[in-house]
Amino acid sequence: MKSNKILMAGALALSMVLSGGMLTGCSNSSTKDTKTTEVAKKKEVKTLGKKTKDSKSLKFTNNTGKKITVFETKSSSEENFSDNLLENGDVVKNKEERTLYYEVKESDKLDVKVGLQDQDKTFVFKDVDTTDTKKVDVSLKDDKVNLDVTKKDETEVKQEEKKEETAKADSSNKSNASESKKDNTASTTNTSSNKNNTSSSKPSSSSKPSNNSGSNSSNSKPAEHTHNWVAQYKTVNVPEKGHNEQVLVQAAYDEQVPITEMKAYSICNQCGADITGFAVSHNEQHLANYEPGGYHTEWRETITGYNTVHHDAVYETRYVVDSPATTKQELTGYKCSSCGKTKAN
Repeated sequence: MKSNKILMAGALALSMVLSGGMLTGCSNSSTKDTKTTEVAKKKEVKTLGKKTKDSKSLKFTNNTGKKITVFETKSSSEENFSDNLLENGDVVKNKEERTLYYEVKESDKLDVKVGLQDQDKTFVFKDVDTTDTKKVDVSLKDDKVNLDVTKKDETEVKQEEKKEETAKADSSNKSNASESKKDNTASTTNTSSNKNNTSSSKPSSSSKPSNNSGSNSSNSKPAEHTHNWVAQYKTVNVPEKGHNEQVLVQAAYDEQVPITEMKAYSICNQCGADITGFAVSHNEQHLANYEPGGYHTEWRETITGYNTVHHDAVYETRYVVDSPATTKQELTGYKCSSCGKTKAN
C-alpha cells in the first residue's frame, strides 16, 4: 500500500511539472505574440474616413512643410464638404503618411479640402482618377497646395507583396520555434527512457534553423527604390515697372484784358458828383437852393475796350506705376522625398 501511494504521488508530481512547463511555454508564446502585435500596430499607417466594402482608398504624404489641421471630403455631385475628418487635437504632421478611405459613385470624382496650420486659407483639389489605390503627395508651392497623384506601379505592388510574405514567414518561423522548444522539453524529459528518440530528434532540430536561414536570406534582398520626385522652387524678386507721362495741370483758356485811357471829368465842388456835360445846369440847381456852386476838372483812367489773350494748357511729367514690385516662385528642379536625390528641371 505504501509503495502504491508513493508511485501515485510521484506520478502526480510529474504531471504537475509537465503541465507547468506547458503553461510556461504558452505564456511565453502569448507574450511574444503580444509584442509582435504591438510592433505591427506601431508600423500601421493612420487612416482617415471609414473603410467599407464599397470604399476606395488612397495614400497621401504631407510634404507641405506645415501641419495639416483640416481634411474634408465630398463627392463631386455633393454640394457641401464633410466635417473635418481629423479628430480634435489630431494633425497630419509634415512627412507623415496617411491612408484615406472614401466612397463616390462611378460617374463622380473625389473632392478634398486641405487646411494648413497657421494659415487662414484652405486648398481644394479634385481627384481626376478613380482607380482604387494611388499615392498623393501634398506639397506647398506658389501659395497653393500641389497634389501629385500617381498610380501604384508594378514595382511598388511587388514590394508590398514581398513585405507581406516576409511578415507571414517571420510569424510562421516564430511559431515553429516555439513548437520546437516544446518538443525539446519533452525529449529531454524522456531521455532516460528512449535514447534513440533523442538522437533522432537532434538532426530534425538542427535542420529547422537551416531552412529558416535560407528563407530569411531570400527575403532579405533590398527592395527596388522608386523615386518620389517633389518639385523644388526658389523665390525670385520681380522689380517694379512703370513709365513717365504728361499730366494736365491747367487747361487752355482765353483772358479778356481791358484797354484804358486818361479822360477829363467835371466834378461838382458842392456834392462831388460827376457833372461832365451838364455842369451849368447842375450849378444852377445849387444856386436855386441857395447853395454855392462851382466845379473842377479831374483826369481819370477809363476802360475803353478789351483785348483777348489766349493761354495754352499747362502739363507736368509724372511717374506712373504699371506693376508693383513682387516675388514669384521659380522651378529649379526636383528632389526625391525618400532618398534626397535631385534632378534638373
